[in-house]
Amino acid sequence: MAKVLSEIQLEQFRRDGVVFPLRAFTGAEAGALVPAFEALKQHMGDWSAGQQILKPHLVSTWVASLVRNEAILDAVEDLIGSNILCWTATFFAKSGQAPGFVGWHQDMTYWGLAPAEKVVTAWLGLTESGLENGCMQVVPGTHREPDRDEVHNPGTGNMLMSEQNIALGDAELAAALPIELEPGQFSIHHSWLVHGSAPNASPRPRIGLSINYMASEVRQTASALGDSAMLVRGRDGHGHFDLEPAPEADFDEAALAAYRKAIEAPSGVGRAGDHPRALNRPGTSVSPEV
Repeated sequence: MAKVLSEIQLEQFRRDGVVFPLRAFTGAEAGALVPAFEALKQHMGDWSAGQQILKPHLVSTWVASLVRNEAILDAVEDLIGSNILCWTATFFAKSGQAPGFVGWHQDMTYWGLAPAEKVVTAWLGLTESGLENGCMQVVPGTHREPDRDEVHNPGTGNMLMSEQNIALGDAELAAALPIELEPGQFSIHHSWLVHGSAPNASPRPRIGLSINYMASEVRQTASALGDSAMLVRGRDGHGHFDLEPAPEADFDEAALAAYRKAIEAPSGVGRAGDHPRALNRPGTSVSPEV
């Protein structure tokens, strides 16, 4: 298949650890999904003690279609190859004037996936995402400086599950790059890139889906109990992950059973003790009930 990312975009990813803006679908199509997200949030909002909506693609057919979006997968394929698994997907939503923020962090610190070069995250906006409403920001080039020290500060409004944060120096803060996106646009970043986001200071919501993709040869190194993922392109010739089924109907019994099973795997952040840095906040629970 011909590459969809230009050489300039590929160089941007190699140099900065991020490429954007890319388009998945039109702004009108993105806007039409906002009411569906609000209904999903109403249904799944109390399934976890955290502020994230975890693995909705296992129980929602429209979210399952988003993680299989052809434009996103075409760009991801240029970076990690044609056999692609979706490790997990998570909605990060900030309502207007919301104090919640995402601390500076590196995903691979606690994911346990290897090799890291074959793991990327696509961040897809259903709404406009800019500085005023708390867009994601990254520190370019930090994907070449793996495993920075983190601190955990509970009760600060940090939307991450263990409320982790990397203390950045003034020069790094000054270099932070806002990933500003229109509705229907997405970015892709490296799994070691330092990133985070500020609170939403605007009256407008900011709704984004973070989709974690990996090549089929990637292994889970943080848990001896196995892990699961969804095959979204190509084939899985390695068998390193239990393959998750796509839902045939929203919240049907088969989808709920698959969710309950997958949420206990490391990709579902269901077992804190299996994560090298205790990904779960103490007391986090997941209870998918209809």
